[in-house]
Amino acid sequence: MSTNSRTLPVRDCLDMGIAVSGIRIARNPRPVYQLIFRLRMNNKGNRSVRLLGRKWILRERGGRTRIIEAANVFNQQPVLTPGAVFSCGGCQEFDTPPFAAEVCFFGTDSRNQAFITPPLAFPRRCFTLPW
Repeated sequence: MSTNSRTLPVRDCLDMGIAVSGIRIARNPRPVYQLIFRLRMNNKGNRSVRLLGRKWILRERGGRTRIIEAANVFNQQPVLTPGAVFSCGGCQEFDTPPFAAEVCFFGTDSRNQAFITPPLAFPRRCFTLPW
């Protein structure tokens, strides 16, 4: 399933929030910047949805941008009935200090109509740490 927004309709059926725990530097053997976070999604629509995958856009201060599309949502394909909540924690790695990150989720609804969510941007304040 392509997540190109021109081929999938954008549906704002999930109320999404993100809490960033922080950014840490892991050194093994080169430094890797790890953005640690927790996502929460609430189905505010009137149809059940199954989340099938995600699309990340990761930007580093060094100018590198990566787009990562992956099946599953943190090793799951959760089904959210109207009003249901799904939450998960994760970590995204960067080779140089991160500048920005956003994530979209794609899936199908109970009528088997495909969709992609609007992007959820990580708060800018989590990237203003001194490096």
